[in-house]
Amino acid sequence: MNEEFKTKEATSELVPHKGKMLLLDRVQNYSLEDVNITTEIDISRNSLFYEDDLGGIPAWVAFEYMAQSISALSGIYGRTKGDKPKVGFIMSVSGFKADIPVFKDGETVVVTVHETVRMDKAVTFDGVAKVGDKIAVTATLNTVEVDDPKATLGMN
Repeated sequence: MNEEFKTKEATSELVPHKGKMLLLDRVQNYSLEDVNITTEIDISRNSLFYEDDLGGIPAWVAFEYMAQSISALSGIYGRTKGDKPKVGFIMSVSGFKADIPVFKDGETVVVTVHETVRMDKAVTFDGVAKVGDKIAVTATLNTVEVDDPKATLGMN
């Protein structure tokens, strides 16, 4: 386990997400050389997407866990250059496959993402979410890194 980002507070320094929107609980490990990261999310009734009637969080939320993991990896890389966390956008999610319907209260979801393709600021990642030793969700996320999100969205 990576000791540097083992708390939610430390992990929050890596991503632009704050408060309830920060879904990651900790970074397990990462490699800037291999461009991958493994994060953990503890499922509880206090989680943002928790649904009482399901007794947990719908598995489709895993794509956001993957996206925030990508953001954390970008944040770690940015720290090596003295940069603040950057905003990125998910352009598409493909190949999404859920082998379970719900992440249950009390479970820990372990998410691993790794970069597979980079073309300038467009980056593709393969992601896997596991509960215990079982793969729960797999997906490919196509993302784009932006320097100025407001300008990118035409809000300036």
